[in-house]
Amino acid sequence: MAKGFKTGGRKVGVPNKVTVEVKNKLVDLIDGTIEELSSTNLTIAHKIKLLEIALNYTLPKLKHSYNEVEQKVKSYTVEVLE
Repeated sequence: MAKGFKTGGRKVGVPNKVTVEVKNKLVDLIDGTIEELSSTNLTIAHKIKLLEIALNYTLPKLKHSYNEVEQKVKSYTVEVLE
């Protein structure tokens, strides 16, 4: 690094060429597999499981996000009058 500045490499946001090529090949493989599955004797459950496994390699994983809600406890005082 030259004085803390990035001077080479990829620009921000440019995808890795190998990753793009691998994903494209996997998409082609999945498409071909889906077309062949209709003629095979796999059960529907097996077909769905196969697609689920294959999609893990082609779709990005979503981050699990949730909002923590702080609940304020309200206290009440009850007076009994006779």
